Amino acid sequence: MASPGASTPADEGPQDFHTGPRVVKAGGFGRVLLAWIGIFIVLQSLRWGGGIPAAELAAGIEEGASRVESRIRGEVSEELIRKAIRDQRDARSFWSVIGALGDFLVEPAALAFRAVLVATLFTGIAALAGRTPGYDRALFESSMAQGFWVLGLAVRLGLAAALGRGDADVETSAVLFLPPGAHPAWLWLALRQVELFALAGWTVMACQAARRGDSPAWLASALCLSLALLEALIRLSVALVMGGAIRLSLLVE
Repeated sequence: MASPGASTPADEGPQDFHTGPRVVKAGGFGRVLLAWIGIFIVLQSLRWGGGIPAAELAAGIEEGASRVESRIRGEVSEELIRKAIRDQRDARSFWSVIGALGDFLVEPAALAFRAVLVATLFTGIAALAGRTPGYDRALFESSMAQGFWVLGLAVRLGLAAALGRGDADVETSAVLFLPPGAHPAWLWLALRQVELFALAGWTVMACQAARRGDSPAWLASALCLSLALLEALIRLSVALVMGGAIRLSLLVE
């Protein structure tokens, strides 16, 4: 029987979960994710404060206006041409809001969603295989791996500042392997999804799952590769749609 002065587990606050060789504090992943999200938002604030997205958006709008003028000149009156160009330029504030929502809401949320999804899938695989799942440890390690995406943004901003360019002109992706010259937009955007720091993040999460014993190394690699391809496909689709809309590639008759 415990002595009257002895503490009980309920009095000791958050408990440590022993999941293999490491001890993971329950709820630690939340602090990690909040830290990465906070740093990410600060970096995006610096990016927007430096006018990088505004300059890129303005270039896209002007390209769209030029495309409008070249496509419909001679087919309609000058007044309609001027109206089409004015409407294209007036859409700048709308696309600025859309871009800000993506950078300050969607991208930070993607850090958390990616960590939770990977941890859930791998602990589910472990449970189906009859192994003891360690969800807290999996979630903590997946949350730590999100730092690669934050690091990627920091490196691009650092290079952009050092070289005096926009971050769209600074690459850490497979675009670096494109030869000089003009290339189709879809190819450039597709290769931009093959990003060095994202690949490192997915590789680390696969290695973490294999080390925890959640799944064999080949299955962990295949699952992370599939998730990376799915994310790249979603990003590519969104980029193509938004890029075409900003530049008004499809003109409404």
